[in-house]
Amino acid sequence: MPGESTTPDPPATGRGPPRLQSQTTALKGRVHARPRARALRDTLTRVQAPGKYWSRLTAVDFMNSSFAFAALAVICAFPFLAVISTITGGDVREALITRMGLNARAARDVERLIASGHEAAATLGVFGAILLVLGALGMASTLQSWYERIYDQPPTKGVLKHLAYQAAGVLAFSAYIALDVLILNAVRPVGGRPLVFALTFVLSALFWWCSAYFILYRRVGWWQLLPAGVATGLCIAGLGVFSSLLFSDQVTSGEKSYGPAGVVLAVMSYLVGFGVCLHLGAVFGRMWNDWRSTRANGRD
Repeated sequence: MPGESTTPDPPATGRGPPRLQSQTTALKGRVHARPRARALRDTLTRVQAPGKYWSRLTAVDFMNSSFAFAALAVICAFPFLAVISTITGGDVREALITRMGLNARAARDVERLIASGHEAAATLGVFGAILLVLGALGMASTLQSWYERIYDQPPTKGVLKHLAYQAAGVLAFSAYIALDVLILNAVRPVGGRPLVFALTFVLSALFWWCSAYFILYRRVGWWQLLPAGVATGLCIAGLGVFSSLLFSDQVTSGEKSYGPAGVVLAVMSYLVGFGVCLHLGAVFGRMWNDWRSTRANGRD
């Protein structure tokens, strides 16, 4: 009609109003940015992981605890294991020699240092048996306090419950040592040291995985403790490799220079390393769980 505007309408583009287009573009940008942000966060986590790992280890005072573990092992665990292994037909010296991977000369030095336990078992009285059991329970209590600190678990109340779990742990550890020596001595002539180290990893990972579950009174799930068991097994197997390469010379040179005291120093060094391995595995397992939890929350 006359007087009306004849300006044609803009052609339809199919993209909607400009404001809607900008909102869609921004949303797509945020969607594409999420994977990049997650990848950056994962990279930063990996870079910071060694520092956090060391901080966790120092927070639980792992070196002093490992030295205390070595002293307790000599004072409490060795006498108990010597008597138990003698009663069951074994030899605690063989367990130590097998684990340390000592050669024949170093093995003889260790055998001269430590009695087989036959005389102790034959003359053991009631008071001596009580002391042995209390020492073994003290060792189990020490390990329990380590794991509770690492996994931030409060101590469980109930004396009887404590004693029951600790007694079960002592019996399980005795059976583990006996089985470990039996299997390793059987496979050594067949597969040599590589097979011994592989089986050391498998047996150690299984034992410390199960032990951690019961040490923590089943308050942490089986699968949450699997990384700690695997890491502990790897550390103990690595300690066996390291020990087989260096500790034989350390034992023999120590015995030559200082007599039995030199052999004691070498054995104590190995036990300190064993305590460090337990800390390394447990702390790694805790950090692995924290990392998995952080990733799961980041996806939500």
